[in-house]
Amino acid sequence: MHTSDIYHILRSPDSEQTPHRLEAFFDAVFAIAMTILVLGLALPDKSVNLAPDQVFHVMFPQLFHFALAFFIMAAFWTSHHRIFAMVKKVDPMLIRLTFIILFITCLLPFTTTLSGDDHTQKAAVIFFHLNLLILGLLFLLQWVYMVKKGLAGQVPHDLYRYVLLLQGIVPIAATLASITVMFSPSWSSACYLLIFPLDLVMQVKKPRLETKVTEKKESSESGTISLTLDTKDRILTSLSSVAEEMEISREELIEKILKRWEREQNVPTGANKNLCQLPVPEEIKRQDPLPADIK
Repeated sequence: MHTSDIYHILRSPDSEQTPHRLEAFFDAVFAIAMTILVLGLALPDKSVNLAPDQVFHVMFPQLFHFALAFFIMAAFWTSHHRIFAMVKKVDPMLIRLTFIILFITCLLPFTTTLSGDDHTQKAAVIFFHLNLLILGLLFLLQWVYMVKKGLAGQVPHDLYRYVLLLQGIVPIAATLASITVMFSPSWSSACYLLIFPLDLVMQVKKPRLETKVTEKKESSESGTISLTLDTKDRILTSLSSVAEEMEISREELIEKILKRWEREQNVPTGANKNLCQLPVPEEIKRQDPLPADIK
């Protein structure tokens, strides 16, 4: 097999992978990282001589940072799970982004323990805030990339904006914490408590967005979707744009559309199995034909 043939196979749409294995690997690494968080909890020295309330008082910074990291990671996992439910395929760039996210995630048990043990030290706490800031920005970047590349199908603009704002909550809290650490390292992590009321505010818009998505889905299933293209120029522009994203020619795109239509619909064919040999009304015949390059 020639090198050009191998390159063609790797670049073909069939070479794109389904998201199931990537999602399963993500779940496994995330579960392990969340479990390792608890290993950072350690009893203080001479805890035998301390009363239970004294032990709790000494360990409170560790427990607080452990709880923060655990529930923030749980929120990240929930968001990732909902987003990947829309993903139809993955590409090499999305795989790389996922591995970078997992790399930053695996650092979180270390930075959580560091900030919990030395919660009064700026240098120790700032690593925890930067860890969550970078992780939140990566999840935000992943969502933008999936939508722009069409890996999540056709995402309504309202849903795209909603998830964008939702993914921005943790980076906002981490930025505030990074600023607060300059004045009070011990209280800087309290900024993450803002995540919960902000998330509740975002939930107010969620039902309306879900209703819109449901209505569009039902409309699609009932076959009532209409596509309005007023001019031939708009047809050509749309075909060219989609073909460029798929990295195929416009003619190949039209062929794929027609073949899929033939499979999914009961489309009449002629004696030679030519697609859509339908009778053409006289008024359409008298109109100017479409350009030759899209026939």
